[in-house]
Amino acid sequence: MFNQQNHIKSYSFFRKAFILKGILIVKKVLLSLPLMCSFYAYAGDQNCSTDTIAINNFNNFVFAQERPFNDSLKAMNSRTTSQDDYISNTVQTKFDDCGALIELTGHEVIKFSIHDSVSVKSIDMSMKKNGNGWDYKSAFKLSVINQDNVEKTILQQKMNGKFFTDQNGKITEAKDSSYTTTLDKERMLTRAVTTFLTDDKGRLSESNRVSTLENDSVKTAFLYDAKNRLVRMQSDSTVKEFTYDDDDRMLTNKTIEEFFTTETTATTCNSWNTFGRCTDAEKKITTLIKDEHGGKDSVYNYHANIKYNYVY
Repeated sequence: MFNQQNHIKSYSFFRKAFILKGILIVKKVLLSLPLMCSFYAYAGDQNCSTDTIAINNFNNFVFAQERPFNDSLKAMNSRTTSQDDYISNTVQTKFDDCGALIELTGHEVIKFSIHDSVSVKSIDMSMKKNGNGWDYKSAFKLSVINQDNVEKTILQQKMNGKFFTDQNGKITEAKDSSYTTTLDKERMLTRAVTTFLTDDKGRLSESNRVSTLENDSVKTAFLYDAKNRLVRMQSDSTVKEFTYDDDDRMLTNKTIEEFFTTETTATTCNSWNTFGRCTDAEKKITTLIKDEHGGKDSVYNYHANIKYNYVY
């Protein structure tokens, strides 16, 4: 039988790790759209003004944290798989003739063992251009499968939001609301506003999320090198670092996220197309779970491969 008391204890841990963490939609977009793949689209020979291209470049950087490429990308598809069944991820994106994101859909399932049970995180998300902004929504579920192969839902969340732009079409803020239901039938409504700031060179310098949920507010700084390349993103709980090869292609990105667990994700690109877009990447994930009672910490290691397909 399903031991509800034990899994309520497990739920208490995950509630901290996932509810208080906020399940931020921007972070979920990044999870669903691996950072090793830019979805910048170049305007090519289309009749697009310099200002339009620059605005689309900035907006796409807000979404994917990557520089533009000198190609005419129309669509991008990616698939992440792992032999140990840890992660399954698919993402599809489409762009208009001037490089603006039209539509994005993503689905991800992550399975990981915690002592005698298997925890499953799943998320479905979509984003679609609507006038001068983008509407987005996501559905998140956390469940636990016990030794008898009985699955129990611990948490569910549905979120809706929108990216807003100024009169020129440049993203300035995002607003979202989410409705969460937990194992003990607790329900909560959360609202948040994220503002995006630029530096004196017009680059994204900071995102600042203010939420009605405790610990969901987060401020992220963006740092660049002398070649105008993003090299670091940093908030109170998360650090992302990026490196590049001699041909100026993104080589690695590494994320260290600390909350009630410490998760380190290192992604390395192994091959690129002629435009410098990654076509094959390797991802290594290490999760450290600290024992709350002074016992031995648990360390879990996972490996995944990412394949990218581009349509021009």
